[in-house]
Amino acid sequence: MLRSPVAVFLVVGILTAAGIIVGTNILADRAAADEAIAEARATTQLLAQSVVAPEFPAELIHLREKNLERFGRPLDRFDQEVSDRLLNTDRPFRINVWSEDGRLIYSSQLDVLQDTLAGHERLELDDAQRKVLAEGGVGSEIADPSRPEDLAAAEGTGGMVRIYTRFVTTAGKSSDPAKQEDAGKPVLFEAYFPVADLTDRQTQIFSSFRWITAAAVGLLMLLATVLLIGLTRQLRRASAERERLLRSAIDASDAERRRIARDLHDSVVQDLAGSAFAVSAIARNPTTPEESRETLDDAGTSLRTSLKSLRSLLAEIHPPDLHAVGLPAALSDLIAPAGTAGIQASVSVEGAETMADDKAALVWRVAQEAVRNAIRHSGASTLAVTVNADGRRLTLEVVDDGVGFDPAAVADPHSYGLRGLRSLVVDSGGTLEVRSAPGEGTTVRMEVDAQ
Repeated sequence: MLRSPVAVFLVVGILTAAGIIVGTNILADRAAADEAIAEARATTQLLAQSVVAPEFPAELIHLREKNLERFGRPLDRFDQEVSDRLLNTDRPFRINVWSEDGRLIYSSQLDVLQDTLAGHERLELDDAQRKVLAEGGVGSEIADPSRPEDLAAAEGTGGMVRIYTRFVTTAGKSSDPAKQEDAGKPVLFEAYFPVADLTDRQTQIFSSFRWITAAAVGLLMLLATVLLIGLTRQLRRASAERERLLRSAIDASDAERRRIARDLHDSVVQDLAGSAFAVSAIARNPTTPEESRETLDDAGTSLRTSLKSLRSLLAEIHPPDLHAVGLPAALSDLIAPAGTAGIQASVSVEGAETMADDKAALVWRVAQEAVRNAIRHSGASTLAVTVNADGRRLTLEVVDDGVGFDPAAVADPHSYGLRGLRSLVVDSGGTLEVRSAPGEGTTVRMEVDAQ
């Protein structure tokens, strides 16, 4: 009876855990991607401000194709510095420096710089880049192969992320008035990072989140399982205690019924039987006056009727034999009061020898309550008690053609006098059902294992 809720909990728990893991993995993956980009942006800003800006020749802002030879020496010197300090690692893949008017004034890939200068191309700065040039900050976007400068970086690399920021040119330690004049000009610094590198970093960050999530969910499931096991044990103990108390109450009730039935049988029944015999003997005595004989016959008949009713009541209080072989006789005694109520009652028992004695006792208890309700409340004209057993399943049906009732119209349809027995039937692995409708009578059906 408790396995089904446990199984449902486990299924729901597993599905919930899976949903949490999937959901947190999605969120962690997004967070890891954002963190990988944030690291690249921070690296770009650090390179621009701390490494490139102090070494960048301010006069390069005047670089054109026609004066490329003039700036050859500072350009080569700066390029060597960049190669030594920045590009000996996998990140960044390439750096560019652009002037405010969109001219490429330095590229760590000199062929890109020369091609751009030869074509007199300028970069059309977008709003985000102009904002970074004017106010500072960092921007990022996926390299666009349709742009010549991006195509050179992205070709054969599996994609690039272009991150840009600004720095301001400085004159360094030079006292040259021309260099002093070129200082303080903002330029746009770009760094290209391979998507594969960022993906690898994202995976590293995500792995940390994954184990944290898995550990948290595992701990939660462990605690929930321990709690469920504890609650299940408490529920089993409570159920066992309730069943014990119910059986104790039924046993006590049976003992009290036996005592009452024994006392009535040994006293009142014997007295009534003796009185009935005595009255009948006096009525048959030839010396008894004729007018008294008729009165004595009526008294004898009344005594015998009362004795029969009392014996039926004793059978209802406690049957003479609750063993399987005695079930048909016990049920016949049980329906005896139906005749007094004007109800035509019948009993049919098949396979009594195949059922266990405790199941026969259960059949009698359920039939007793159903028959009592039918006689007292149904207003029926017929009542049928049917028992069928085939060695495996045992079925009891008590059917009347009375007024019936609407189960939906009462507060508790299971309070049809069978509530206490319902638990016993369920604990025995069976079912107890009450079917009724206004004007259609009532059927009480019990089905349980025969053994």
